[in-house]
Amino acid sequence: MFALTALLGQLALILVHRSRNGLRSRPNPRALYTGLCLVGIAVGWAAIGRPEITWSDGPLVLLSGLLVTVEAADAAVKLGAPRWADKALCLLCGAAAATWMAPGWIPWAQ
Repeated sequence: MFALTALLGQLALILVHRSRNGLRSRPNPRALYTGLCLVGIAVGWAAIGRPEITWSDGPLVLLSGLLVTVEAADAAVKLGAPRWADKALCLLCGAAAATWMAPGWIPWAQ
C-alpha cells in the first residue's frame, strides 16, 4: 500500500531531523503545507476512483496525510532539501495517504 510506504518514509525523515536538530514546537509555513496536503489528498482520492469516505478511514488519512506530512515537509527543508522538495512532499504524500481509503492493496488492480 502506498500510504504505508509513504508514512514510514516520512517518519524516518522526521526521526533523522529530530536526532540532528532536537525538538521544536511547530513548522514555519504550516498554512501552505496544510493546503498542499489537502490538495494532494483530494487528487489522490480522485485518482483511486473516489471511494466512499468512512469514519474509520477519514481520521487515518488526515493523521498521515496532514499532521505527519507537514512535519516531514518541514524536516526536509531543515535538512537541506531543494526548494521544491517540501511542496512536492506535501502533494505526493497527501495523495499517497488517500490510498488508505482504497479497498485493496493496489487501487488500480480491481
